[in-house]
Amino acid sequence: MWRKRSAFLRRIVSAYDVLVSAAAFFAALFVRDWLARSEARLDIITSIFASVGGVPPGIDASQYQWLIIGLVPIWGLSFYYARSGDLRLRYTTAAFRYLKATLIGLLLFILAMFLFRLQFVARSFVVMFGVAQFLALLLGRVALVETSKLLRHRRGDGHRVVIVGTGETAVAFSEALRRHSPWAVSVVGFVQLPGEAPDPRARPQLGFVGSLAGLLDRQPVDEVVFAVQGKQPEIFKDAIAACDERGVDVLLSLPPQYPSSGTVEVANVSGFDYPMLGLRRVPTDEARLAVKRILDIVGCSIGLLLAAPIMIATAIAVKVTSEGPVFFGQVRAGRNGRKFTMYKFRSMVVDAEKLRAKLEHLNEMGGPVFKIKHDPRITKVGRFIRKTSIDELPQLFNVLVGDMSLVGPRPPLPSEVEQYEAWQRRRLSVKPGLTGLWQVSGRNQVDFDEWMQLDLRYIDTWSLWLDIKIILKTIPVVLFHKGAS
Repeated sequence: MWRKRSAFLRRIVSAYDVLVSAAAFFAALFVRDWLARSEARLDIITSIFASVGGVPPGIDASQYQWLIIGLVPIWGLSFYYARSGDLRLRYTTAAFRYLKATLIGLLLFILAMFLFRLQFVARSFVVMFGVAQFLALLLGRVALVETSKLLRHRRGDGHRVVIVGTGETAVAFSEALRRHSPWAVSVVGFVQLPGEAPDPRARPQLGFVGSLAGLLDRQPVDEVVFAVQGKQPEIFKDAIAACDERGVDVLLSLPPQYPSSGTVEVANVSGFDYPMLGLRRVPTDEARLAVKRILDIVGCSIGLLLAAPIMIATAIAVKVTSEGPVFFGQVRAGRNGRKFTMYKFRSMVVDAEKLRAKLEHLNEMGGPVFKIKHDPRITKVGRFIRKTSIDELPQLFNVLVGDMSLVGPRPPLPSEVEQYEAWQRRRLSVKPGLTGLWQVSGRNQVDFDEWMQLDLRYIDTWSLWLDIKIILKTIPVVLFHKGAS
């Protein structure tokens, strides 16, 4: 129950932060309006704000007030992806995440101003609001945390937990509750298993697991945690039944053969009466994945619009300087091995694939990947568009139709996948990308195993903020041709 309360508390904190941001918005609006009215009397104001667009004679506050309708979902989104709703964070960590949320919100606000042509919004107001929001969020966090501490102290008895097991795992679980639980969770004590060597730190000991039913009858217990590993569930059958009969919550640890990372869930399938255990090692948050897809579509649309002149010029150059088609289509392996055709501007001679067999002995890349620094099959125009990564631009269409994403592991050839080791195949568990950690970490200067490890690290630590950072890092990599050949 305390875990659900923790999730509920994070939502409450995010809603609270939205309210604080709204208060900062109206405060900035009030100050901004006062500054506009005071310009004639305070010359220093004019000089200060001249650097951010100057102070206009006045603003229409009623126009600004309608912005709150669009800003509320933007704030909620930014707080969600900055993960600022955890009250357990230290103030320095919370300040960093609030800064991240504020910057994300301002960027989305500025993007909305551009898309919807909100020309009445003064740049000085945007700057003032960003500063006011960040400071208000910090002050609001301090007030909320200190109030929460006071309430928890006065509440006294909270969620009472009994831990089954007296070994190292049970003690580690107890310490985790003590350090990280945002609610008043108290460990009543530990229950020993037959033949178990108790850890001296597992105190107080309340008896053996066979007497758990009597323990639950003698004192209030809200939850029983079976913090043991390597034990067969059958030995807990009577203890679990005792908890079920008394309506006491139960938390079970997985056997050690199950992966410790990833997402674990209990699934109920319609028409099938037995609960099933689901294990996932890939990103599972459907809301964030939907936003990632929206960012792909918006980013591709903007990218195609900005890159259209370059793509037209490249198509003409490829067609004029060498025989063959402008585009090169190649079957690649996508998510979980799905085949799709990836497009690039043709940078090699038409019969490049046939010539590869004669050049295999020159391969400079470990593993199943084929790379040559001075590949004789590349045309003069092809060498330039590869160096500048212009040859990759048609893949924006692959992203647009959903075969690829803006960020993710690069899509391999099916023949390369056949040579993967078992642990390397997990890089196929997500949608491939136009750029990724490999591109911003050295690209062709990174050996094959390190490349695979970078892709797995991306999968295990994925977030929208990581995608944004990779996209921002990709820009200088492309401009300065780092690692490209």
